Amino acid sequence: MKHDTVVNQFKRIGHIEDANILPTIGMEEPWRYRNKTQVPFGLANGDVVAGFYQKRSHEIIDMRHCLIQTEISDEIIHEMRGICRDLKLSPYNEESNTGILRHVIVRTGFKTDEIMVILVTRKEKIINMDRIVSRLLEKFPQIKVIAQNINPNVTNAILGEKTNIIYGEGYIYDEMNGIRFAISPRSFYQVNPVQTETLYSKAVEFAGLTGEEIVFDAYCGIGTITLFLAQHAKKVYGVEIIPEAIADANMNAKLNGFENTEFAVGKSEEVIPAWIEQGIVPDVIVVDPPRKGCDKTLLDTMLEAAPKRIVYVSCDSSTLARDIKILVDGG
Repeated sequence: MKHDTVVNQFKRIGHIEDANILPTIGMEEPWRYRNKTQVPFGLANGDVVAGFYQKRSHEIIDMRHCLIQTEISDEIIHEMRGICRDLKLSPYNEESNTGILRHVIVRTGFKTDEIMVILVTRKEKIINMDRIVSRLLEKFPQIKVIAQNINPNVTNAILGEKTNIIYGEGYIYDEMNGIRFAISPRSFYQVNPVQTETLYSKAVEFAGLTGEEIVFDAYCGIGTITLFLAQHAKKVYGVEIIPEAIADANMNAKLNGFENTEFAVGKSEEVIPAWIEQGIVPDVIVVDPPRKGCDKTLLDTMLEAAPKRIVYVSCDSSTLARDIKILVDGG
């Protein structure tokens, strides 16, 4: 089904009839693969519920098990239900903007088994926070970080601006492809680490690196693809608009002893032309944009830079097809 979707979108949107769309690479074990769980808490008939929203509604459907999340995530969410009841931690009420606990987020390091729990609350001051922490740690000793994110706004955005580290050093660690990554509460880190290794290894393969290339990595996040590329390139330059992500990227490069990476905060369509003006000419450009695809200015910049190869990692094949058409038409 996915293969047919990509073929059709390349024909219909990209007007490319002869694209070589290779077979889809699926998972051997497509269950319990997510390393991040975000579950809203609320009240239904006077009792605490935690689960997911019913389609096209704001009603939370209570859930004990989710087969694409880790078992320990399910257990932590269930324990938080009991904590809400026992320690009078009131769940959030969306209609009246009352209550305290909005979401519980669980992040897991698949290779390290380290766990981070983030409690998203409406107010900063929480009664019994010390008892909440001790109860979680007693039941789940593999928890390395407990954080509190404060979101006082009437919004469907999960996270607020402020995050306090309640327990631990503020990071958990995970490994992919022999590279160690530090993950903070707000870090973007791909939610399916098994397929991420498959995906990024394929991106490196398509980049055709020999160890002599200069590579630009646009939308680099915390430097995941950058460090995969840096294992095989002369130098990799990463750019990302989120300052915290670049701080994490620098930390991850240092953590793994990479000295052939350089990161910049800013818009790809502004930073990359500045690099080229400085005389840094890319042999390969790798992009991994959000669902809306690449900014038109960035596509123009890539055409002007004329690298030997462009590797486009996409999470939406319709915007991929649109952008590929622009790149193909541009030469």
